[in-house]
Amino acid sequence: MASKPQVAWALVVGSLVALLAARVGFLFHPEVASQGVRAIAIMLILALFAVHALVLLRPQRRWSVSVEAVLTFAPYLVVGQAWGPVAGLLGSAVLLLWAAPASWLACALVIGGDTVIAALVFGDTALAALAGRLVIDVNVAIILFAVIRLAQRVQQAHAYRRELAALAVEHDRLGTARSLRSTIGTEISAIIGIARRLAPDTGPVPWDAKVAEIAERGRRALTAARRIADGHRRMPRISDGGAPVPDEFAFAWWSSVVIVIDYSAVALSNMAYERTQDARGWALTIAIMVVAGGLQLYHGAPRRGGATPRGWPLTLCAQLALLSWGVHLHGALMAPPLLLTVGAATLRVRPGWLPAAAAAGFLLVIAGPDETAALPYWFAGLVTAMIAVYALCRLPEVTQRLNETRNELARTAVAQARTQVSRDVHDLLGSGLSAIVLKGELAGRLLPADPARALGEVRDLQRIAERTLGEVRSITGVPAGLTLADELASARVLLEAAGVRFSAEAAVPDLAPAANGLVATIVREAVTNVVRHSSARHCHITCTVRDGWVRLRVTNDGLIGRVGLSTRHLPGLRLQDACHVAASAHAKAAPAPFTTHLGIGPGDLATHLGIGPGDLAGRRGTGLGNLAARATEAGGELIVHTGADLFTLTAQVPAGWSG
Repeated sequence: MASKPQVAWALVVGSLVALLAARVGFLFHPEVASQGVRAIAIMLILALFAVHALVLLRPQRRWSVSVEAVLTFAPYLVVGQAWGPVAGLLGSAVLLLWAAPASWLACALVIGGDTVIAALVFGDTALAALAGRLVIDVNVAIILFAVIRLAQRVQQAHAYRRELAALAVEHDRLGTARSLRSTIGTEISAIIGIARRLAPDTGPVPWDAKVAEIAERGRRALTAARRIADGHRRMPRISDGGAPVPDEFAFAWWSSVVIVIDYSAVALSNMAYERTQDARGWALTIAIMVVAGGLQLYHGAPRRGGATPRGWPLTLCAQLALLSWGVHLHGALMAPPLLLTVGAATLRVRPGWLPAAAAAGFLLVIAGPDETAALPYWFAGLVTAMIAVYALCRLPEVTQRLNETRNELARTAVAQARTQVSRDVHDLLGSGLSAIVLKGELAGRLLPADPARALGEVRDLQRIAERTLGEVRSITGVPAGLTLADELASARVLLEAAGVRFSAEAAVPDLAPAANGLVATIVREAVTNVVRHSSARHCHITCTVRDGWVRLRVTNDGLIGRVGLSTRHLPGLRLQDACHVAASAHAKAAPAPFTTHLGIGPGDLATHLGIGPGDLAGRRGTGLGNLAARATEAGGELIVHTGADLFTLTAQVPAGWSG
C-alpha cells in the first residue's frame, strides 16, 4: 500500500463507515425495533459516531469522551432492546487516549458495564446472548484501536522522515555557514580592515605591501569559494538519525490473534444461542475453528519484513474448505470466521476485489429467508474484516519502509540544499571576489603613478568587500535580496576596473522581487564571465519588459582571441569556458551564427556543443549551467548566440515570477 498517511487514515474512515452501516443495518431486522424506535435509534447512533470522530480529531478535548460515554449508555433508557452493542467505540477511545495499563482496565470496565446494563434492560441472562454482545464490543474496540494506532504510527513515521530531513539540512547549513565564515568571511573581513586603515598620507612601502595583501587575500577567498561550491555538489553522507519509529509488528500480530479468537467466539456464541448441536458437534466445530484460525494467522497475519508465506494458495484453499464445511453444517452462523478468510484472500490474491465480490455473492446464497434483513449487517462486517486484516498486515510494513528510507530522504534534501548553496556561492560570491581581486591588482598598478586614483580603487574595493561579506552571511540564511539596479551599477564598476567599456539601455523595470533578483543574478554572472572568460573590449546590456516577460541581453566582443584554445589542454575547464571555446571555434569554421538554448542541464549543453565528458572534468554545472537551471525553474529560458567576434547571452523570465 502507499506510504502516505492519508491512505492509512482512509482505512480508519472505512472501518468507521462499515461499523456505522452494521449498527444501522442491525436496526432494520423486523424483530429488533419498530419504525419509530428505529428512527430514534438511528439518530442516536449517528450522534455517537459523530462524537467519536470528534474524539479522534480533537483528543485534547477530554469532555468529548464524557459525552461519548453518555451516548453509549443513556440510549438504553430511550430505545431499550434496540440499542447496542456499541460500547466498542468508547472502549477504543479510552485505549487511544489513556496510558496502559489504566486504559485496558477502563476498556474492560466499559465493555463489561455495557454487558451488565444490557442484561438488566433485556431481562435476559442467557450466557450465549451476553457472550455474543461482549465479543462484538471487544471486536469493535480492538479493530478500531489497532487500525487507528497503526495509522498514527504511519503518520508519525512520515513526519519523522520530514523532521529528520529538515534537521539534516539545518545541520549541513550550519556547517556550511561555519566554513564560509572561517575561510571566505575571515579573508573579506581582513580585506575590509586593511582598506579602512589605508590613508592618502600612508607611505609608499606600506601601500605596496597592503595592496598586495588585499589582492592575495582576495585570490585565496576566491579559491575557497570555488572549493566550497565544488564540495557541495557531492552527495552528502548522512548518519543514522536515531531510533526509528516503532513498526508495531508485535502489536499488529497480537491484535490479529485477538481478532481471530473474537470472530470465532462470535460464531460459537451464535451457535450456543441457537442450540444447534450436541457435544460431538461442538467438538467438531471447535476443531474446525482452531485449525482455520491457525491457518488465518499463517497467511492472514503480519509477517516480519512483509514476507509472503510459503504455500499460501494451498493453506488459503484449506481454510476455505474447512469453513465451507462449517457453513454446510451450521449455515450463516459460521459466517464471522469466513469474513476473516476473505480478508486474507484480498491481501494475497490479485485483483483484490475478486475475493470480496465472491464473498458478497456467497453471503447472498447462504442467507435464508429469515436472514435477508441482516445482509447489510453482514456486508458491513465483511468490509470491517477486510480492512482489519489488510491494515494489520500492511501498516507495519509501511512504517518499516518509511524508517528504512528516512536517511535516503535526508540525503536527498541535503543534496538539494547543497545545490542551492553551491549556486549561491558561485553566482553571488564569485562576482564580488573577482571584483576585489581586480580592484586590488588595479590599485597596485596605479599606485606608482596615481596614488589618489589607487586610493579611490581601494575605497571601491572596500564597498564591494562589505557587500560581499553580507552575501556570505546571507547564503545560509536570508537571501541577499539582489536588485537589477544595484547589479547594473556593480557591473559598471567591475567592467571598467577590468578595462572593458560598458554601456546599458535599461530603464529598470518594475518587477516582482523574485524576478528582480533572478535578473540581477544573471547580470552578475554574465558580467563575471565577460571579465574572466573573454578578451572583451566592450560590453553592452539591455533590459526590456513586454507582455509580462522581462528580456535581458548581455553582449560582449573579444571571442577571436580565444579560438585557438583547445579544451583537451584544459582539464579544469569550466562550463562557460567550453561555451566560449566551442562557440568561437564554430564561428571560425562557418560564417553562420551559432545559437544554443540553455533551458537544459549542463550535461546536455556539453553534448550539444560537442564537448566530451573529459573536457568538463571537475567543474561541471557552474556558471551558465546555474543560470540555465535558475531560468528554467522560473519558467523562462537562457539563450547563447555567437557570431563573428560577438557573444550574446539572452535571458527571458516572467516579470511576475514570485519564486
